[in-house]
Amino acid sequence: MVKPSLSSGSSRCATLGPSFGPSFGPSRGATAGSIVVATALFISLFSASCNKPAAPTSEALFASVMQTQNKRLEAVHDVDVEGHIESGDGHKLRFRYAMQQPAFSAGELLSPEGARTRAFIFDGKTLAVVDDGTKTITRNDLSADEEQMLLTLHAVFSPFVCEGWRPPLLKPNGTTATQHNDEVVLSTAVGVEGVKLQRVSLAKDGAFIGKETIADDGSVVGSTTVLESITDPATGLRFPKQWKMLEDGTSGTITLTSWRINEGVDASRFATTVPVGFTER
Repeated sequence: MVKPSLSSGSSRCATLGPSFGPSFGPSRGATAGSIVVATALFISLFSASCNKPAAPTSEALFASVMQTQNKRLEAVHDVDVEGHIESGDGHKLRFRYAMQQPAFSAGELLSPEGARTRAFIFDGKTLAVVDDGTKTITRNDLSADEEQMLLTLHAVFSPFVCEGWRPPLLKPNGTTATQHNDEVVLSTAVGVEGVKLQRVSLAKDGAFIGKETIADDGSVVGSTTVLESITDPATGLRFPKQWKMLEDGTSGTITLTSWRINEGVDASRFATTVPVGFTER
């Protein structure tokens, strides 16, 4: 993914983390434009970070969190994971996801036999949506607007991997950081009708624990909860292995079955050119 600035003194947003669609994966009709429409919550968070003053009581703690997240980013050059998403009714959907710094991502939906059926690929400039069933490809240049690009990529790739594999939604201004034993909770007010705030929980070492979106009435309307983690022996970092996600009353459990960290990713995974035999829409 794109590596945004994580400087605690920046007036821009630190980074954008993932979103979770109720279909547990990008829909067949999704394009870069239609996906962005569903990101009002994240647009609000992004805008608020650039306009609201910092909370002075938690500045030092937040700065420490940012430093830890920077170290995680610097330690991970690439990842390649595979797993499945299981919906509440027991249906499983296989997928794989790859990321390579500084700006490459690829999320692929797979058939039960492991064949690719649909892919979402970003090469640092162009987002390509490839449909292997209809042999069509849609390409969108996202380079004109960096903020919109981050929001679009967030919406596209968050169903594949949660925070922990990608930076969480953090911002240098407008977030309150509190310490609870070895856990840091970052609370951000959200300017979307019916939504009060978002809370992100991180371990002392920066590992992602969970996230909650809280409605005005105090109820949880969206959440991500890590159920099991793995520790990479080379970097010493912890990453989510299994997590549960809830959004709009729909829940799903994502389980990784394989993962490779800093072992390299084939460059062809990030190609956004039109494949032979495919038609560009």
